[in-house]
Amino acid sequence: MSSAFSVAATLPADTRQQIAIEALAKTKPIRHLATDYEVSRKFVYEPSDKAKLALDDAFEPTTPNEQVLFHLPITKAWVFQLILGLVLICHSSLCGVVELLRDIFDIEISASTVRNRLNAAAEQASTINTAQDLSPIEVDLRDEIFQAHRPVLVGVDAASTYCYLLKLVDHRDEDTWGCHLLDVMEHSTQTIRLPMAAAG
Repeated sequence: MSSAFSVAATLPADTRQQIAIEALAKTKPIRHLATDYEVSRKFVYEPSDKAKLALDDAFEPTTPNEQVLFHLPITKAWVFQLILGLVLICHSSLCGVVELLRDIFDIEISASTVRNRLNAAAEQASTINTAQDLSPIEVDLRDEIFQAHRPVLVGVDAASTYCYLLKLVDHRDEDTWGCHLLDVMEHSTQTIRLPMAAAG
């Protein structure tokens, strides 16, 4: 066993760190460091390589996933908008909305509050829908969907896909259809043309 190998095996961690620092500083040639510490040049390279990797990791630029994309001011209006998006776009349940606001935004809100916000938005939407002019509709598409085993009457403008009728009812017979279509047409300056039969 060589004397350099035996000395290297007994060097404490702080001495190894010092060798690595001096090697990275390049104040002395590697062979001089090896001579000073009575180790091989290979041994000097090993701690210096580890030290270089540690420095690279410490000063590595922030990864893309950790970069701040934007700062978002959270207001009550924004929270209410998020509630609508979660329910109408993501089809989240009321409990799901409550859990997301609690776990992600640290906002405590009850399911009844979520329901109240949805009802308020529905009232606003109803007012807006009532004021819509349906006269530009040339071809409307009508069908029935079901919610909790109850029929929902649906009327859509074929050109714009605007939904002018979405009504939960108890029956889906001709009288029920006629009643709700007449109600819709009362808010239009022109009768909806080219009525089409229901697809189902």
